[in-house]
Amino acid sequence: MRVSPPASRYRLWPRLAPFDVAWLIVAPFAALALRDDQLLRWDVNAQGSFEAYQYALITVLCALPAVAIFRLCDSLSRHFAFGDVWAILGAAVLAASASAALTFTVNRLDHIPRSTPAIYAIVLLAGLVGGRVVARAVGAERANEEAWAAARRGARSRRVIVVGVDRFSTLAIKLVQSQAPRAVEIVAALDPRVRLVGRTISGVKIVGAPDELAPIVKEYKEHGVEVDEVWVADEAIAFIPDAQRALSEACEVADLHWSFLSRALNLVPARSLVASTGATAGAAPRYFRRKRPFDAAVATVLLVALAPLAAIVAAIAAYDVGTPIVFWQERIGRNGRRFLLYKFRTFRAPFDRKGGTVPQQARMSRIGAFVRRSRLDEIPQLWNIIRGEMSLIGPRPLLPVDQPEDSRTRLLVRPGVTGWAQVNGATLVTADEKDALDAWYIHHASPALDLRIALRTLAYLVRGERKDEAAIDEALRWRREAREIDDRFSGGGSRESACEGEPGPSGARYDPVEAAQ
Repeated sequence: MRVSPPASRYRLWPRLAPFDVAWLIVAPFAALALRDDQLLRWDVNAQGSFEAYQYALITVLCALPAVAIFRLCDSLSRHFAFGDVWAILGAAVLAASASAALTFTVNRLDHIPRSTPAIYAIVLLAGLVGGRVVARAVGAERANEEAWAAARRGARSRRVIVVGVDRFSTLAIKLVQSQAPRAVEIVAALDPRVRLVGRTISGVKIVGAPDELAPIVKEYKEHGVEVDEVWVADEAIAFIPDAQRALSEACEVADLHWSFLSRALNLVPARSLVASTGATAGAAPRYFRRKRPFDAAVATVLLVALAPLAAIVAAIAAYDVGTPIVFWQERIGRNGRRFLLYKFRTFRAPFDRKGGTVPQQARMSRIGAFVRRSRLDEIPQLWNIIRGEMSLIGPRPLLPVDQPEDSRTRLLVRPGVTGWAQVNGATLVTADEKDALDAWYIHHASPALDLRIALRTLAYLVRGERKDEAAIDEALRWRREAREIDDRFSGGGSRESACEGEPGPSGARYDPVEAAQ
């Protein structure tokens, strides 16, 4: 899950690097010269000369906004990565297509060979990528020299052998190689796949298999290189029988400490997901498994049908609160899975450009209040449904800090755009009442109930929020009876032990929905 910057820390300010601007100017002339150098003769009376310079001017004017739209200058050239090529490709295609269409409108591309736009796109792409490759190579060489100079002035770095070759271990080697002063030196890599022995990853040689660790360490020591530690790629021994025990024995023979790569780099979760959400593995009621294809199909149709309305709301958001127009917030979904819930922005950023706090009452305008009240800001959540993170109808997803004490039941199913709690009070109900309404819905869910919620949602959009005391009392009473069954099922033990998934009298693990049935 990739997290974007909050609205107050991220603005759509287009940037243009000097090299990019220079190449945008040179590229159309280079493309014309490659196609037919006679087109660039400085003679207004020559056939095609005026049209060629006119095409070059239009191309430059189209390329500048294309580079800004794809934000090519946001990425640092000296840290250019393969993923940046897609943005450059998109900018090149957009610039070539827009310039060709505009030139065709002006002069129907008279005297301009039809292959020129394609050549221009290739030249533009090659130049932008090539410039970044050169900048990366120069920056890497300079950083490498600085790192070695700093290492010579400092103490001896730790020597490490990496066990397991995958993408994570490859990037980890690059990470430690870029540190200045260099504190860790990867001297060798081991992998159980014999065909990889003798090859290199990030400049580090794969010298053998994991079971050869002890003799390899001894041989390195004879050459004056003392290995201090062993890092194991997380998946390298996970699926090999007795691999962890064998590795522990080999490290014990070599008098070395070993640890998983993620733990060595402190890339482990801040806390257990089960501990932070109270989620336990369990199967959702059968009805929720059957409704997933229906949710995806309806969400797709609605997303297409509401696209014009979404464009209007996006334009309103851009005018009212500025960019970015989409707001995200991390929520907890099915089985404790964290995901980003999307909405159109209706609040202005909580901080101004100078870092000052914006008063709460000044953050929402009348336009934003209307969009929020009409629920038009939730149109982007149709994408969450298509991705499988949400459902059309279900418990509303909560923030991690708002999860109830026992959230196992609500986290058995995908959260919904609307739900039983929303049509029976929404913000008018307390957190405890909302939890009871959501639990009641999960137990009683059916196509008829979902249709009822959908119709009541439409009425809710027209007349506003109304608290249904009868539905709330029924949900509270049902939950109280379910907890009594819970206590009897657990043999009078505490509910906390049941929450941890302790086996019941029959030997099966406790399921609150099945127990209530």
